[in-house]
Amino acid sequence: MSDETATPVEEQPVVPVVQDEPGHPGLPAAPVTFRSKFLMPLLVPLGVTATIIFYVLNVSRIFLAGEAALAVTYATIITVLILAGGSAIAASPRLRSSSLTLMIGGGFLVLLMGGLISIGAASPHAASGPVQCAPVKQKLTIDAGVGGALRYGPAQATVKAGCILLTMNIVSSSHTLQFDDATAANAFQQLTVNEKSWAGTLLPGKYAFHCTIPGHQAGGMVGTLTVTP
Repeated sequence: MSDETATPVEEQPVVPVVQDEPGHPGLPAAPVTFRSKFLMPLLVPLGVTATIIFYVLNVSRIFLAGEAALAVTYATIITVLILAGGSAIAASPRLRSSSLTLMIGGGFLVLLMGGLISIGAASPHAASGPVQCAPVKQKLTIDAGVGGALRYGPAQATVKAGCILLTMNIVSSSHTLQFDDATAANAFQQLTVNEKSWAGTLLPGKYAFHCTIPGHQAGGMVGTLTVTP
């Protein structure tokens, strides 16, 4: 017999194999629904787009309602609030979804109120002026700067009442034509180098007009339009 004694072999601990498959073994996978596969991929981009449009429109109204310096101030405040809100949310990973929804909803509500309040001030203010009449019943052309002098030709003109198309023909230099009477001035836009014709309605009467360029009226560039029934 051999004197050698068998050396006991140490048993290696059994290491459990961790499965890479998600979920619990033996449980069925979550079913693919119409909402998860089609509806949500469609609604999420639309919601993000609508949010961006809402934000841009209301912020733009606030910016347009203020002066240049105020617009920079508003932009700085809004940027700081967005960064502060993002940092607060990132620092609170356990923030409840209801609290997060309330915070975001409150921010959008404040933004909406600011946009609605400033919508009037952000709208362009166009100066009111006369509106051309139609159809034209009478046509009259007045020459401005006849013979290089400060005078109209004719200086005394007559037309019938109704819708009158008045045209200024600039012969020399640069001139304008403006009625003195408020009623006529409201019916006729001032005639200039850029706007030489205008149609307006006048009732019977006499309406004086002049050139608005400094020194021209004093130099004799005046006239009268007589409107008959």
